[in-house]
Amino acid sequence: MTIPAARRSYAKTTIVAAVCATAMAIAWVAILCLPRVVPFTHLPLPPLAWILWLLACAALLAGLAIAVAITSGGLISLRRDSLEARGLPYADRVPRERAAGPLSRTLRRLHLSTPGLLPGDWVEVRSLPEILRTLDSNCRLDGLPFMPEMAAFCGRRLRVLRRVEKINDYVNESGLRRMRHAVLLEAVRCGGEGHGGCQAGCHIIWKEAWLKASGQKSPATLPARELDLHACASRVNDNGERIYLCQMTEVAGATSPLSWSDPRHYLRDFMQGNVRLGYFLLGICVGLFNWLQRRRGGARFPSITAPPGSSSPQLTLGLQPGQLVRVRSKREIEATLNRRYRNRGLWFDGEMLRFCGGRYRVARRIERLIDERTGRLLTLTNPTIVLEGVTATGEYLAFCPQNEFCFWREIWLEPLP
Repeated sequence: MTIPAARRSYAKTTIVAAVCATAMAIAWVAILCLPRVVPFTHLPLPPLAWILWLLACAALLAGLAIAVAITSGGLISLRRDSLEARGLPYADRVPRERAAGPLSRTLRRLHLSTPGLLPGDWVEVRSLPEILRTLDSNCRLDGLPFMPEMAAFCGRRLRVLRRVEKINDYVNESGLRRMRHAVLLEAVRCGGEGHGGCQAGCHIIWKEAWLKASGQKSPATLPARELDLHACASRVNDNGERIYLCQMTEVAGATSPLSWSDPRHYLRDFMQGNVRLGYFLLGICVGLFNWLQRRRGGARFPSITAPPGSSSPQLTLGLQPGQLVRVRSKREIEATLNRRYRNRGLWFDGEMLRFCGGRYRVARRIERLIDERTGRLLTLTNPTIVLEGVTATGEYLAFCPQNEFCFWREIWLEPLP
């Protein structure tokens, strides 16, 4: 049996990292024992010897931790690759975020530069007049649009799902962008009513200024302010086409640049409860493993092998909401892709491999979507499906919290009785 090139690459890096970790562990133990073998008091400069010893211990310990993390990331990648080859899912059923207890909540709030909301907090959406007072003439706060669909949630008591400290810029493909003072609320998605019936179902982002602690009183009276939320949600371009503006099309204006290599945004995710400890460590280990793979020119995890052609097959099943389906195996899906990893224009993301082999129910069919780059409302000619509970985890995208739905072609799914 031929071992795939990607798996050989994973195994090679994992073995080398494990050997390095073992060597560093032996060297660290030897360094620790050095003062007993060679008393530093007998040396010409004892203080300098102790300083050098401490630096050597710290350097070896840091190297050992990195080597162990890379080895762990390699083992995780090999296990997942094996599950993918056998057509078995490995999607985690446990939520990635964690609602904190009293002690953890206090520690998390100390980590915030200013008092802010945390996962698990109960809040109430402010009244529409209160929110309108925070917006500029374009119905935005700090560049983030308050969309017409959001008005229906005013006055409702809801729970915070995650903080939004960063977001991926799909429009300009500039990578991660820094966002401040914003959260996601549980099960609050855009219905598209103010955007031509868009069915993307994006998770709505809320500025903390639009929310208040549950039970907090509102001002008795507010000066009236007139803003047409629907007028701010679209415009007509020079060609007479209607262009829609939403939170996803306006990401760049509501964020600032963020470096992938800056460790602070990873720590914020953990300290503020956006990711659990186990999920955080797993993501860091796989991330370090992929970093080394990229540096040495090896295959990164997850890997997809697509056929060389430019065309892709089509299959219409007529799937309907509520219908039970099985996600086809990685090998079956790879055969449906073109060289750009797409089927009929829809990209298959490595994030979706974790669901291969799993059984899910169809949530809905997608027929209309806003193109985030152009703002145009697209009518889809090829069937596109959303599955219940199947959302992107952000594990391979620096724990990005967007929680968007994964879109599926019917050819990637198998109906079950």
